Amino acid sequence: MNTTLRGDEFEQRVFDALKEELQKERLCASPKHAKIFRKKAYHSRDRESEIITDISIEIFLPNRLEPTLVWIFECKDYTGAIPVDDVEEFHAKIQQICEDNTKGSIVTSGALQRAARSYAKAKGIGVIRLLPDDQIEHIMEFMTAATALRATQVDWSEFDAALANPSHRSRRAFFSEADDYLFANWYSLLSHVFERSSA
Repeated sequence: MNTTLRGDEFEQRVFDALKEELQKERLCASPKHAKIFRKKAYHSRDRESEIITDISIEIFLPNRLEPTLVWIFECKDYTGAIPVDDVEEFHAKIQQICEDNTKGSIVTSGALQRAARSYAKAKGIGVIRLLPDDQIEHIMEFMTAATALRATQVDWSEFDAALANPSHRSRRAFFSEADDYLFANWYSLLSHVFERSSA
């Protein structure tokens, strides 16, 4: 499969997940006050042209025409680790769109190099890892109350390895780090960011 098609499929996977969270009102923002876009263009005064984003969510206060928060998601379907240059480039784009009311997150199927994670943390850029299907361990077992409880518990110590190791295998598919917190699903991550932006 060519890399453009693969990247588009990954981007669609991320878009579908975010759209579902928004539509099912599992965010702090109501779908009445939020819009989600794929490939939306935002004007850059520095470039004197448009910056095309992978995915963006715009949150509006009631009776406002301009968004209160714009959350930009950069999708990277990498088999290896994302280098720091990619994160620096994404940060530059965020600043050109509207620095004061913009939040950015990188969503990847791979991992991040150590310097890339450090830079993302320093600049307040969220990091989300969605494991590829072939790295998710599906285990069938006889379910008892104890195994059901274990299945819902999150092993927080696994997050560092999942975000840093491109070949990490796990029973879970979602790992995220933002604002010095770890998040086990879209809902907790998005709620955190929207609560902080409305405070």
